Amino acid sequence: MPDENTKWIVVTDLDGTLLNHDSYDYDAALLAIETLKNENIPVVLNTSKTFLETVSIRQELAIYDPFIVENGSCIYLLKSEFKQPEEASSRGEYWEIILGASKLSIDHIFCSLGLKDSQYTRLSQCSIPQVIDLTGLTEEQAKAAVARDFSEPFLWHDDEQSLNELIKNLQQYNLSVLQGGRFLHVIGNCDKGRATERLASCYEGAVKTIALGDSANDAAMLNAANISIIVNSPSNKQLDQLVSADYQTEATAPEGWKEGIEMALIQINKQ
Repeated sequence: MPDENTKWIVVTDLDGTLLNHDSYDYDAALLAIETLKNENIPVVLNTSKTFLETVSIRQELAIYDPFIVENGSCIYLLKSEFKQPEEASSRGEYWEIILGASKLSIDHIFCSLGLKDSQYTRLSQCSIPQVIDLTGLTEEQAKAAVARDFSEPFLWHDDEQSLNELIKNLQQYNLSVLQGGRFLHVIGNCDKGRATERLASCYEGAVKTIALGDSANDAAMLNAANISIIVNSPSNKQLDQLVSADYQTEATAPEGWKEGIEMALIQINKQ
């Protein structure tokens, strides 16, 4: 039987992990989400998506637990469920704990580096039709995707040496570059793992985490977890070099997410 004094939480990436990498379908995961609700295990979305995107998908999935956006840049807690953390500000019905850099500061630094337009495509500079073409999102979803507060997704069109130079230059400004499922992401001095650990500290008592991810930007989150699960995805190759996961699913998302949750619950119930 699991330790009744320990609270388990699920912390999960979205694209390619809970949502299908190509279609964004999540139907196969819904039964597992209901199982977790019945077990009183929160489902924390920890994603590269924006606040607006994540609020929308939470409503679709009927998940009302805390969430983390833009690769660990900011944590959101419902005011009705949590006391105000010391460093938190207010955003509507949520407490907001900012861990990353502002989008404005990232813009200024990116523009100061003197890159050629031919070297990259920044998501925030794309038209909505271009975003739809790059991502397969609907028009409404595409508008939410460019409404970023703490990061800049981009596609790199130059060679690897030039990319390494860019990464080195950004590091001088305390910014880092993460590889996601589709885009590279410029963020501040934060990651999904540190955000997960900070979120866990907002709960009372001992907390353990089940983490699910599929790409390199999930590595810190998976390495910080008590049970780590890689969901089978086209983005696994780089992640496999960064994480020795407890499980790797056979199925892709969303079936793979359900598979991973089932395996994790079996392990918990053996403890």
